[in-house]
Parts: sequence; structure tokens; C-alpha cells
Amino acid sequence: MLSQSEIKLIKSLTKKKYRKLNQLFVVEGERLVSEVIQSKIIVKQLYLTEGFASKSHHNYLMDSIAENAIITRSISDREMNSISETVSSSGILALCQLPELSEMNISNSDNWLYLDEIQDPGNLGTLLRSADWFGVENVALSENCVDAFNTKVLRSGMGSQFRLNLFKDVKLTDFYESTHTVLGAYQDGDSIQDIDIKPLAPWVLVIGNEARGISGNCAKYIDLKITIPKIGSGESLNAAIAGSIILTYLTKPL
Repeated sequence: MLSQSEIKLIKSLTKKKYRKLNQLFVVEGERLVSEVIQSKIIVKQLYLTEGFASKSHHNYLMDSIAENAIITRSISDREMNSISETVSSSGILALCQLPELSEMNISNSDNWLYLDEIQDPGNLGTLLRSADWFGVENVALSENCVDAFNTKVLRSGMGSQFRLNLFKDVKLTDFYESTHTVLGAYQDGDSIQDIDIKPLAPWVLVIGNEARGISGNCAKYIDLKITIPKIGSGESLNAAIAGSIILTYLTKPL
């Protein structure tokens, strides 16, 4: 049976300050739990219901849990609902240790995605998922970005957080003396369709805040403003869609 202190701890992890204080975060659902088990993230405790464990199509996941010797607790549906953030719990929840942040190395030729005060969890998760898809393994988050281990960001990112190199509270000035070309996504920049990408590499793509765009502190360090040309009559693209389209062009085979 879950103790009140366990329930209180797990429920507190919906807030960033408690994730930071306890160095823990929560993932729910078959897909995300499977992703985190396959990653380098440490799973401290796994909670599941008998109903989840008894379904034959979960056998592969149960085998993976056993192979990785993950500490597991069987709890009732009622207990699972008491710690789940979703309206209808899937029956499995993992308590995980936040990964240690590695030291940034910008002296190499890797490309980067820099996210400037992205606030919407869905946008951040989608941008992380796109970076993962296009092989941009290094993602820098500015101050005031939504937390990458926010539950909604985790769901939107579909486990990309577990594969990327994430760096928090990064200033764009950190790239100032590097060999990287700093590209800023604007509505009035040069068309991404017409730019020769090869001489720009390695690059840092900066995606700005959903409402305000790239902040003034970052704007003065942009080497090249780029945009996606509008063909139809839409007013604008949101940050996640714009960033994903630009990554399509930046990572295409040369």
C-alpha cells in the first residue's frame, strides 16, 4: 500500500521546484516508460497495476523491466489514480532520477538548436522531438524556458528528452567565439529555400518565444535572419512548426 508520504512526493513532482529539489521526475504510460527503460535514465521505482501487468501485449515491456532489474511495486487502480496526472491512468508509472547535466562542448562541429524562452509545453516537446528526428543531438534552453521534464513536455516529446543532450539556462553569448553560424528564425529574414546551407555549418538555430519572438538579448548575436516564405494566406506559424520546417532544410543532404 502506498504511504501518504509517497503519494505526496509523486504528486509534488508535477512542479518544477520539487523536481529540482528531489532530483526526480515522473513518466506515465507504456510508450514513455518503455523509452525511459531503454535510455540511460535511472528508474528509481516502477508502479503498475495488476490489470496492466496481466495483458499479454505488455509482455515485452514486462520482460524488459525484469531484464533491467527495475524495482517494481504492484498497486491498486485506486492508488494509481491517486498519483496519476492523467484523467484515465494507463496503469504504469515510473519514478525516475533527473539526468546529470554534462558540460557544454561547443568547440566541435556539432549543430545546435537553441530555444529562447519557449513557454508552451507542447511546443517545447515537439521541438525536442523534431531535433531528435533530424539528428540535432544538442539542445540549449535559455532561462525562462519551460522545463524539459514537465509532464506535458514529456508527453509531447515522446521520449526525445532521454536521447538528446539538453543544457539549461544557456546564454547565446556562449556561442559567440565559436565557429558556429547563429541563425535566427524571423518573419522577415532571408528565405530558407534560397540559402546555401553548406558554408553555414556548423550552425546554431535559434527559435524564439511564441508571442515575442527572439529576445533582444539574443537578437544582437544573430549572424543571419532566416524565414519560411509564405505561399498561402496564413497569418503565422507557431514556434514548433516553424522550427521543424527549418530543421528540414538545414539537415537535408548536401
